[in-house]
This record gives sequence, C-alpha cells and structure tokens, in this order.
Amino acid sequence: MGSHLKVHNPMGYPPQIDQKHLAPRVSDLAGKTVYLVDCRFDDGDILVEQMANWFRDNRPDINIEVRRKSGVYTERDENLYEEIQQKGAGAVMAVGH
Repeated sequence: MGSHLKVHNPMGYPPQIDQKHLAPRVSDLAGKTVYLVDCRFDDGDILVEQMANWFRDNRPDINIEVRRKSGVYTERDENLYEEIQQKGAGAVMAVGH
C-alpha cells in the first residue's frame, strides 16, 4: 500500500504595497549632506565605512554623515528618517553583502 504526501506551496501570499515615487534628483551634491546608513545587516557597517572613506578621498566637498539605524534591519527608525529628511540631500541605505 502506497503512502501519501501532503505538499504545501512555499510561495505564500505577497503583502499589499503602496507604490511611491522616487525623490527628485539633486543636481549637485557639493556642499550638501549625504547620509550613509548601516541597516544592521551582515557586514553593512564595513560597507558604509568603505563608502565614507571613498567620499572623503574623492569628494571632500560633500558632507558625509555615517549613521547606524536603531533596531533590527526590518524595523523602521523614524527618528533617523526624520533627521535625514530635514538635514540631508540624500541617503544610502546599506544592507550589507
């Protein structure tokens, strides 16, 4: 007598999302502030430091702010995002490798 297997579809159901438009492109970053944010994913801090060093060496006219977001990488950091919106001309969210 044969046995039966019950198989489940691992795809799941994707969540509903609201699409947002990209921010307008900044024409020039000279004299402006760019945030480099470590999202606390594996080795993101190493990536952020390498990017910051590149900017210091190649674009000293751009203000670089290195930040590490609070909480785990899947959670929003509202305080940091508000700071970036108020003071930054752009941000790079580094999620690691």
